[in-house]
Amino acid sequence: MNFKPLPKKKIKYNLVFLFFLNFLLCNTINAQSSVVEGKITDAAGLSLPGVNIQEKGTKNGTSTDFEGSFKINVTNNKAILVISYLSFQTQEVSVAGKSKVNVSLSEQSNSLSEVVVVGYGTAKKTDLTGAINTLSAAKITERNVTNPMEAIQGGIAGVQVTSNSGRIGDGFNVIIRGANSINKDGSKPLFVVDGVPTDNIDFLNPQDIARMDVLKDASSAAIYGSRGGSGVIIVTTKSGTNAKAGVTVSYDSSYGNKQAVRLPKLMSPDKWWYYHQSAFLATTISATNPTYNDIDETELNTAVGQAGTNPVLFERVVKNQSFNWQDAVLKGGMTQNNYLNVSGRADNGLSYNIGLGVQKETGVIDNEGIDKYNFKAGLNHKVNNKISFGVNLTISKTEEQLGSATAMQEAFRQNPFTSPWAIDADGNEIIGTYAQQPGTLRYPNNTLAINKTGSYNPLLEIANTRDDISRWTTIGNVFAEYKVNNWLSFKSTFSAGKMDAREGRSSGAQTDFGLKNKSLPSGDVTNVQNFNYTWDNQFNINYTLKEKHVFSFLGLQSFYSNTNETYFASSRENPFETGFYNLGSGVQSTYSLTPTGNIALIPSGVYTPYYKNTLESYAARLNYTFNGRYLLTASVRYDGSSVLADGNKWTAFPSVAVGWNLHEESFMKGLSFVSNFKLRGSIGYTGNDNVSPYSSLSLLKVPTYYDFNGTIANGFTTASLGNTELGWEKTREVNLGLDFGFVNNRISGSVDVYDRLSKDLLFQQALPLEMGVPTITSNVGSVSNKGIEVALVTKNIQTKNVTWETSFTFTKNVNELVSIYGQDKVDDVGNNLFIGENIHSYYNYVFDGVWQESEKTLAASYGQKPGEARVKDLNNDGKIDANNDRAILGNYDPKWSGSFSTSLKVKQFDLSMSLITNQGMTVFSGFHDNFADVTDRGRQKLDLDDWYVPANGAGIPAQYSNTNPLPRGAGVYYDTNNVAFYKDASFVKIQNIALGYSLNNDLLNKLKLKSMRFYVNVLNPFVFTDYEGYDPEWATAALGVNRVSTMTVQMGVSLKF
Repeated sequence: MNFKPLPKKKIKYNLVFLFFLNFLLCNTINAQSSVVEGKITDAAGLSLPGVNIQEKGTKNGTSTDFEGSFKINVTNNKAILVISYLSFQTQEVSVAGKSKVNVSLSEQSNSLSEVVVVGYGTAKKTDLTGAINTLSAAKITERNVTNPMEAIQGGIAGVQVTSNSGRIGDGFNVIIRGANSINKDGSKPLFVVDGVPTDNIDFLNPQDIARMDVLKDASSAAIYGSRGGSGVIIVTTKSGTNAKAGVTVSYDSSYGNKQAVRLPKLMSPDKWWYYHQSAFLATTISATNPTYNDIDETELNTAVGQAGTNPVLFERVVKNQSFNWQDAVLKGGMTQNNYLNVSGRADNGLSYNIGLGVQKETGVIDNEGIDKYNFKAGLNHKVNNKISFGVNLTISKTEEQLGSATAMQEAFRQNPFTSPWAIDADGNEIIGTYAQQPGTLRYPNNTLAINKTGSYNPLLEIANTRDDISRWTTIGNVFAEYKVNNWLSFKSTFSAGKMDAREGRSSGAQTDFGLKNKSLPSGDVTNVQNFNYTWDNQFNINYTLKEKHVFSFLGLQSFYSNTNETYFASSRENPFETGFYNLGSGVQSTYSLTPTGNIALIPSGVYTPYYKNTLESYAARLNYTFNGRYLLTASVRYDGSSVLADGNKWTAFPSVAVGWNLHEESFMKGLSFVSNFKLRGSIGYTGNDNVSPYSSLSLLKVPTYYDFNGTIANGFTTASLGNTELGWEKTREVNLGLDFGFVNNRISGSVDVYDRLSKDLLFQQALPLEMGVPTITSNVGSVSNKGIEVALVTKNIQTKNVTWETSFTFTKNVNELVSIYGQDKVDDVGNNLFIGENIHSYYNYVFDGVWQESEKTLAASYGQKPGEARVKDLNNDGKIDANNDRAILGNYDPKWSGSFSTSLKVKQFDLSMSLITNQGMTVFSGFHDNFADVTDRGRQKLDLDDWYVPANGAGIPAQYSNTNPLPRGAGVYYDTNNVAFYKDASFVKIQNIALGYSLNNDLLNKLKLKSMRFYVNVLNPFVFTDYEGYDPEWATAALGVNRVSTMTVQMGVSLKF
């Protein structure tokens, strides 16, 4: 038989086919795939949801559901399952032909294997030598707030977070371990979001954040060099890194009602009338009539009705025709949050996380609100064992409506007998139609309200004032990493951020600003474009020698560039109500009086500033661990900043830290109740270059207008003087710390003490008038911060059906100005800077009550009368003078602050609560300066105590209140120096109370869900304080933008499927 040979090409294809057929048959015979199911619990028997189960050596994996149950198809009956869960020890379990596998996981000692972000890398918590604290995603989202800064508040010892004013969109102020700079913004920490430096994180959706790591001490922040002087907050958003196998979809939705609470207790209409009468009669006190008139109410009514020439006011009082301005200006607000997240990991090594969020919030005043839209995408791909790359992108669109800044304040201060409504020809009110008054508020029948000239209708102001901000923020990074071998890798990361913002403001013709500008509309618009990028190139060495010596080394080269462009335009006397559009139709000029007395039309209303700054850096960090017991970290960063003077642009920031895991020592092994006991110590140097980019250069401004015999000519003038010696602000910090854990970490925490000294402070130093400019940026003085921080977590109950956990923080910081101008002990009184005192100190006369009738002679020796405010004669020389009788009255930094939170779970129910406290704060209260000021009689006031008790027939002399001076007769120290308005603003605030219910496994299976939780959350329900103003948390805010406290009640649901 003849066989025709096959062509070589067909032989090749047939051999390949036979090879794969044989491979498949062999695997079919040997694999014997099977289904394995089971349940994962902790040591107390509690179910663990979200545990990762991976078949070893394959990409086959799954995760547990809400009840801790799982089901997985394994490739053979000898498969090994790798079971891992954050803060628990990873276990490998052999299937061994079983169809059911139940596993109990043990917690890591104090979560010591937990990974912490340390800047350009990560480290195990057990290997940390610096003061670093972490907030997990669960902690960030549990309060269900719209701003991620609120989640930090009270969550980390040593981090003080306060609202700037309570006004929507006004943000938060963050200070880590006290203010270390006298420069206004010099104490702000550095925010790093996915590698991008940002001014704040207000634009983020809290649901998009995976974790926040706060680097508090200099040794941990020194790797950021010049930008880490005030601490660093590293924000890591959700990416595909930790995504579970398969696809997970989650959805969160909540709706809340917001109401104003803790409204100031103002005078009733009747009491305001009595105050108004008394203030009128107080004006009769003089040198010839030094005593307050003792006349009855009838006489007071008659006197005001006649001498005040305001019978309309008296008629409204008699008829009780008052108006409640608080009710008129305040309304209910709302919050609405919706968030959708999709994450997963594919078999090809590609993992992803995509989030979409919509947040809406309205204020308790009309025309105040914020809408925020967020898109977040994270993608990671492990190409092979050597190459991996990733992309993170966050896009945020924010629309803010801020309305009128001052209308609420104006409404609260209105005379209660005035009315906001227009009147008809017969003098009757037209309810619902706002009065359009030319600079005044009037009573019905068009009579001028007493002492109200120059005021305006606040309700009309709210309706006709716009302050709208539209902001796009985009940040992202892309990285590629190459692992040369198991100990050497290279990584390059490019991060960029872009922000486009437009703020438009307009005032209608009948608003306060419009009435001052020929009763015509006005407007302005500001457009800001900011772009920055950072390119980091690093190599990492991780090497273990003889299982005892563990080395980790980082080498880094980094370049940062920041560009900012601003366009501003304004006009007034616009012919139409076009808001902040069509500004060219109005007047872009101002009237100015020239030196010769001529009135000149000065062009203005447009400016377009631009600046750019760069930073180039080189850094290295070494971590060494011996036998898991002895730890060493050393780093250095070399920064060059473009904003500083030539010769001073470059400097180095070194640090060194050590640690000792005592619980690993043999002599501690017998103490079974000790789970963790580590001592830490560090010293490090950081810096600050937070000044205007051109502070080292002298600048001119143009145009400047000069009057030459009535002819206006333009030219140049000096805008600022450059400092050719301008250099770095530097901070040295020493930190000693203790981490502890007892009873299998049922009790755990840390204690840190620190000593921080900042010197060569960047400051606007005053110059003599003949220099032509008021200040120059200089390096002057030094500030010290010393303090202690304590954090404690207790797991009080851990059973199958009940868990209860509590946490506490305590912080005490002492701030002190060490020097200001050289070594001389010279104070800067003009800037309230005093050697040896807090840099936020208040300096004034000391209020000492009110002069009484029995002290008439002594009061006269000081040039005062009974009923006037009294101040202390500190040097007892018989006179009051500014140089010898003023003192430090306190400061607005708390003497200590703390927080407490607790969470209780009983089967499917959960209950949680958190509070914060600041104690020992003294503030100059702008609220009291307005609402307790007795020097004017036409405005509404706090419900003050009676300031006068007349003499009686039994010979008891008249008595004045020792708190409130005589209306319109308070004296110079009260009128001019505001001595009575320094108040204690200590408080305890309940941040939230939340109650939730999670469906059990049976219901979830029927609904084909992994988890479902319903909850009710109450934000800021209670504030305990003696402060009478709006809210003690923002008592230092300017009263014009200050807002009342609000409470929000939310209802929501969280789904996962």
